[in-house]
Amino acid sequence: MGVPLFKIRDIVNRHDVVVRSSNYALYGDLSERVMSILAAAAPQHEIYSIDECFLDLDRLPVKDL
Repeated sequence: MGVPLFKIRDIVNRHDVVVRSSNYALYGDLSERVMSILAAAAPQHEIYSIDECFLDLDRLPVKDL
């Protein structure tokens, strides 16, 4: 993680690793959509990062989750 590709090119080639570029705008948009769905389902929530969210499920009107 965080290693430049040129430093591990031999490992990539040896294991037939597929490398793709990232699309941060798309990832951010999808993150916002998911977080809004989570917020609607569990009003008590805390967004921790772009891909992590803590939900408080104690007050939800569901007996068995």
